[in-house]
Amino acid sequence: MKKIIAILFIGTLSIVSCNKKNTTQTASPEAYPTLMVKAQKADVSVEYPTTLEGEQTVEIRSKIDGYIEQVFVEEGSAVAKGQALFKIDANSYVQEVNNKKAAVLAAEASLETAVIQTKRTSALAEKKIINNYELTSAKNIERVKRAELSQANADLSAAKSKLAFTNIVSPINGVVGSLPFKIGSLVSISAPEPLTTVANTKHIYAYFSLSQQQLNAFLNQYSGHQLKDKFRNMPAVSLVTSDGETYPVKGKIQTLSGVLNASTGSANFKAVFPNPEGKLWSGASATIVIPTQFTEAILVPKKAVFELQGRFFVFTKDAQNVVHNTEIKIRNTATEKEYLVTEGVQSGDIIVTDGIGNLRDGVKIAPTAAASKK
Repeated sequence: MKKIIAILFIGTLSIVSCNKKNTTQTASPEAYPTLMVKAQKADVSVEYPTTLEGEQTVEIRSKIDGYIEQVFVEEGSAVAKGQALFKIDANSYVQEVNNKKAAVLAAEASLETAVIQTKRTSALAEKKIINNYELTSAKNIERVKRAELSQANADLSAAKSKLAFTNIVSPINGVVGSLPFKIGSLVSISAPEPLTTVANTKHIYAYFSLSQQQLNAFLNQYSGHQLKDKFRNMPAVSLVTSDGETYPVKGKIQTLSGVLNASTGSANFKAVFPNPEGKLWSGASATIVIPTQFTEAILVPKKAVFELQGRFFVFTKDAQNVVHNTEIKIRNTATEKEYLVTEGVQSGDIIVTDGIGNLRDGVKIAPTAAASKK
């Protein structure tokens, strides 16, 4: 009797196991929306990090050693060319000028005496009272005294220049930067830090770089045989400041460095932005936005892409409806809802567009048509 019960129990387990197996085998694949990727024309905006510089940025440094006696400006104030910025204590330089003036007077007196002696000796030599040797000596002494006067005048000029350097003025029209040195600070010619900077920011230059590979693709978008023609045909560009605000005035790409950077292999572009209200600051960081048209762009929806440790992936579907985790490379640009892909998928590939958080590599799905995109 017990043997019969055991056989029945084992049979029951076998039936349950088979039922579970059959249920698993016949489970329907889950439906996921898919989209066939197609190369198409696309207008997108390419973004590059940029550094802003004023039209002119001049470091103000002291040409003499001394203590700051006066500071005539404030940080951020507008100054005109020739306007006073700093006053260095001038007492020692005034004394030096006075000493050099006295040296000039002494040299003039010595020269005058030498000239009189030369004339007297010349008259005696004509009368054969003295020989020519004494006349030559007198003339040489006069030459020495003239040289001493020239040296004295040069020393006086140098002393006056140093005295003039105690008044530091702005070399350009612009805006004053930070003022690290205050009244009473000792400044010197060899100081590593300037007294301040003055930047002319009526126009702001935005510098950005492209690699050699990017450079050729970028320039080939624009018509023109010469570089100046391509620049003329480039569109106006925008600037996004570090706080995320778009600068209201558009700029223009103006120049390209003629030599690639030896360490990075990149080329430097310069775009110019008018800055009439002084909203842009020299030394600030921003992002330059360049509208660009692609004739064979591969666009994928952002919701179809997931990121893992700085790498981007999509799920592609094969002919058997099995999905595969596929890495893609994207440009540093995008539309509002799509990424521009450079590697990983191509025209004709089918990708899953939604619900990718529940997918894993190798799963079979039931594809459905995703909403078409323009």
